[in-house]
Amino acid sequence: MKNKVLVVEDDISIGEKNFSETNNIDSISEVKLLTTIKDAKNTLDTNYFEIIVLDLNLPDGNGIQLLRWLKEKQIETKVLIFSINKELKRLCLQSGAHDFFDKSKDFDALLDTISDC
Repeated sequence: MKNKVLVVEDDISIGEKNFSETNNIDSISEVKLLTTIKDAKNTLDTNYFEIIVLDLNLPDGNGIQLLRWLKEKQIETKVLIFSINKELKRLCLQSGAHDFFDKSKDFDALLDTISDC
């Protein structure tokens, strides 16, 4: 079974790199790139993604808000945090994130995890 991936990232260059590299993974059927929590919520209201790659610092709030929203809505998905803000790692994992990746050094590890899901 192939997975669908939602990337929520406001940095255009990082988002596009994540989009294109994830699109090259054989086990992925679709990748969608969004830049705000609002757009992510609207999309997730009508579409299911097995994997969400989530930045924390977004123009309309913090990615932890989306994590909590997913929990409230009981949407079962693997959320992979991809952020430079390592101080929030524990809070992210407590809030339901599957894993946490440091933007400064963990891009390959993120792709490996997406591939293994």
